[in-house]
Amino acid sequence: MRRTKLLSVLGGLAGLAFATSCDSFLDPSPSDVLAPENFYKTSSDAVAAVNGVYEQVKWSYWLGFWYMSDIATDDILVGPRFGSDGHRMGDYIFDATEWPMGDMWGNAYRTINRANAVLDRVPAITMDTTLRARLLNEARFLRALAYFNLVRYFGDVPLLEHEVTSLSGLAVSRTPAAQVYPLIVSDLQAAAAALPASYSGADVGRATSGAARALLAKVYLTQQDWANAAQTAGQLITSGRYALLANWKDIFKIATEIINSESIFEMNYDGTLDPGAGSVHTLFSIPSGYPGGDAYGLMYIPPSLQNLFAVADKRGNNGTFMTSPHTDQLGRVVTWTDPPGPAFNKYLDETDAENMNTRAWVKQSNNWIVLRYADVLLMYAEAVNEGGAATAGSAEAALNAVRVRAGIAPVSGLSQTAFRDSLRLERRREFVFEGQRWFDLSRWGVLDAAIRAKTIELQTIAPGETTVHGVPSNLLPVPQSERDINPNLTQNPGW
Repeated sequence: MRRTKLLSVLGGLAGLAFATSCDSFLDPSPSDVLAPENFYKTSSDAVAAVNGVYEQVKWSYWLGFWYMSDIATDDILVGPRFGSDGHRMGDYIFDATEWPMGDMWGNAYRTINRANAVLDRVPAITMDTTLRARLLNEARFLRALAYFNLVRYFGDVPLLEHEVTSLSGLAVSRTPAAQVYPLIVSDLQAAAAALPASYSGADVGRATSGAARALLAKVYLTQQDWANAAQTAGQLITSGRYALLANWKDIFKIATEIINSESIFEMNYDGTLDPGAGSVHTLFSIPSGYPGGDAYGLMYIPPSLQNLFAVADKRGNNGTFMTSPHTDQLGRVVTWTDPPGPAFNKYLDETDAENMNTRAWVKQSNNWIVLRYADVLLMYAEAVNEGGAATAGSAEAALNAVRVRAGIAPVSGLSQTAFRDSLRLERRREFVFEGQRWFDLSRWGVLDAAIRAKTIELQTIAPGETTVHGVPSNLLPVPQSERDINPNLTQNPGW
């Protein structure tokens, strides 16, 4: 049921074709590579090329993404042994030279160029038309995902709609985000209309029409297009295809990744079949010395976040985090001082033999969840509360579904402002360390206030760690490494 082996094997061919397409002008007569002109010939080539896009997307979420989406927020404190890069990100004192920005930018554009190559070259292949349409729309979905992350992080970014095959094609200026969003929307609309609702066998895990629609709802929400956000999320709710799992922690069970009713789209990591890109976020977050393999204890939960979980909230202690001493499902009593606070429990699957006995660097099978149904419910609730039409029940019902599943009481009769506050609190508790927090703070316009509050708290927890400060802007800096090689790229204000 897992697609990693397929992507790992066939993705290399697509990657080889992609590398040749970018570098062939440097070597006019390559003799030891597979040129694109000789590669895009058969339906198998087309499948391999799309698998190569998936393979590249996997690297976007492997490490640098969550340095920015989670470590650089008020949800995570960095432990004493975290490297200087982690401390700069956690303290929000990084600049344009920091590697996570360059990693995210580079991986996104490698994804985009691979997707563009598919969209440019696959239409000419003589093959089954249904399969070709599916593959093209998978590429559109993945291109839209890459561009959406770019514009949310950096604002204006170069808009490349076709495969780049020369150095001159890289010397481009930033396109206003308002002109990038239409491509994102059109890609996702096409994918939502044409992709299958589900897959079977080795294809399980590919982008579906539901994934395209869920991402489209998030795009509309980010643009504050409340009407379309509510309508699009509402379509997913009324479709009946997805449902909340009864047990919140089961979302992160390795045995049922991708195939559970709440999963919409995930980055699929397999520690056995694909050891080069295991889910290292698991190892970073487990307390140092935890029995069963590698555990680095580099991050922990701030007291202000811990206090937001009621005792009855299943997402609190032994859900999102664990406190020392912790008794695990094997009966082991584990204590720690590193990190110096509640450690993450979210990605430790205590029902999985690998997680509990053989954890190792780049050899973890915990997936990175990009979209799940709870997010759809909360997007719908937010959009309706802000003015979108209620097409799939009330905003209150959608919010309460998430609250009740977590074990806390439903809300009722709230004003628009009070509901907004409750919704934002629920998103924070539901999605800790799932790549959501920075984007939420940025789009709500409260990133500065959140970092000021965090740095005030840090003065008590870790005196001297950093001064009290806010943020330069609600965007991240354009990577200096990219500006060094492309003088047409301007920098975001404040950086």
